[in-house]
Amino acid sequence: MNWTSWKQASCLPDCWCEAARVGSWILEPVNTWTNLFFVFAGLAFMLKAQKLTTNSNKLSSLVLFPRLYGFAMIFVGLGSFFYHASQTFAGQWFDVFGMYLVSMFYISYNFFRISWFDKKTFLIFYLISCLTLGLIVYYLPETRRWLFGVTIVVTLIQSLWIQNRFKNIINRNFLVGAAAFYVVAQTVWVLDKNRVWCDPYSWINGHGIWHIFTGVAAVLTYLYFQSEEIEKAA
Repeated sequence: MNWTSWKQASCLPDCWCEAARVGSWILEPVNTWTNLFFVFAGLAFMLKAQKLTTNSNKLSSLVLFPRLYGFAMIFVGLGSFFYHASQTFAGQWFDVFGMYLVSMFYISYNFFRISWFDKKTFLIFYLISCLTLGLIVYYLPETRRWLFGVTIVVTLIQSLWIQNRFKNIINRNFLVGAAAFYVVAQTVWVLDKNRVWCDPYSWINGHGIWHIFTGVAAVLTYLYFQSEEIEKAA
């Protein structure tokens, strides 16, 4: 496959450590195939959606939530797969948009969680906010990373405020685990990006580990919110 006729990703020519296999269908094999973790995790959420709907708390009150989250995880995996396989601007957009689908899920859910949103309002806010972010990063691609960082910070602030305000019974071990995996993932991402840990033709690299570890963090984050006990929930 010749990707050179496509508009290139905005990060080129200095995206990641892994060297492009010029002329191949998949330019960055490690950075591409490691995205299958997201796909498999997303499929698990969708296939187990009925079992995850138990009415034990607000996250498990609607089958919509595990299905929507599973879809977001699959979108991340396939979008990033496309991005690293092709190094194209289109792939970059799908990759980043998928990340917003995951992070905005929690911002939207936190409003539902404290009864500021009903189901319809949750969906409207979620869709409009994701589409707005998608448009921003299409026309201003240089904003993509810090905007994602903002959504993560907003989620943390929301969650800490809710925990402090309503004193919910919730398993914090999942959140600690998610944070630990994310910190390690971000560390190796930086090492890879800055060529501190870099072997361009290795079958293991920092960015590939970033995919797997952030995927684990995303699963643990969902389990954290699902562990909330309805008796003490808002």
